[in-house]
Amino acid sequence: MTEGPDSAACDVLIIGAGIAGLSAAIYSTRERLCTRVLEKQIPGGQILTTARVENYPGFPEPVGGMELADRLTAQARRFGAEILTQSAVTRLEPRQDEGFIDAWAGQVRHRGRTVILAVGSEYRRLGVPGEKRLTGYGVSYCGTCDAPFYRGKHVVVVGGGNTAIDEGLHLLKFAGRLTYVVLAERFTGAQISIDSLSRQGDRAAAHFSSVVSEVLGEKKVEAVRVRSVKTGLEQVVPCDGVFVFIGLRPQTEFLRGVVDLDGEGFIRTHACTLRTSVAGVWAAGDARAGALKQAATAAGDGVVAALMIKEHLRPRPPA
Repeated sequence: MTEGPDSAACDVLIIGAGIAGLSAAIYSTRERLCTRVLEKQIPGGQILTTARVENYPGFPEPVGGMELADRLTAQARRFGAEILTQSAVTRLEPRQDEGFIDAWAGQVRHRGRTVILAVGSEYRRLGVPGEKRLTGYGVSYCGTCDAPFYRGKHVVVVGGGNTAIDEGLHLLKFAGRLTYVVLAERFTGAQISIDSLSRQGDRAAAHFSSVVSEVLGEKKVEAVRVRSVKTGLEQVVPCDGVFVFIGLRPQTEFLRGVVDLDGEGFIRTHACTLRTSVAGVWAAGDARAGALKQAATAAGDGVVAALMIKEHLRPRPPA
């Protein structure tokens, strides 16, 4: 797979094998472009943390996140994509004079005529006992994905900003009631969203100046332990699920000073072509500024980036 310290150059280097990266690989390989995908762990990305996916087009019945990732991986490999796991990229070096972009994974240099940054982002975790163990079994980070599983149930929402309020309003289309746990002394989202939440009456309650200190349950979420940051007093709040909306962290630290990032570290791109600020480099998926953070839209990003690269690499007739 590698030749000494360097790997053979290819047409398209894709950094990240989540939904966006795998979708890009399917399209670029079908265009007969030599494609290599570099993944720091195993293919799948955030979808691996989702026990059941109900809103991915083409699956009338729920599909497991791992199964969906496996299918996309097999599809990309069937068309000829080279997918290297345990290949965390730590440095990107555009070499305009040579017509290549170098990506370093450990001591191995991978060279691509073009690059798609599909590095993804990770949900900010609470970091409390029970959270990791019960992720996918009552702990969720995506209301759009998982709200229908909680029809008529009681859900705890952690966070008090715009995302937490808007996702909570979406959850209330299904859930019976919500209990917010908010670190601040009040909600910090847009007033119009706060007003919408207040109109829900006793269906939405809140513990302000509080944190979740533990997620409780054996095989699924059964309750959370809530601690007041002012008094230190704790109480156990029974619930059927916990939705955590305290922000996203893009996996872009190694790109600082290379491509243009916004204030939160997301990659700025052209709205239509998904080009970054660096020639020959595109971005797709959750690490892209303005991305909608859905599996289906991540796949769409990957397709767009691959097709833009196809046009970029198309031989031009002599002038």
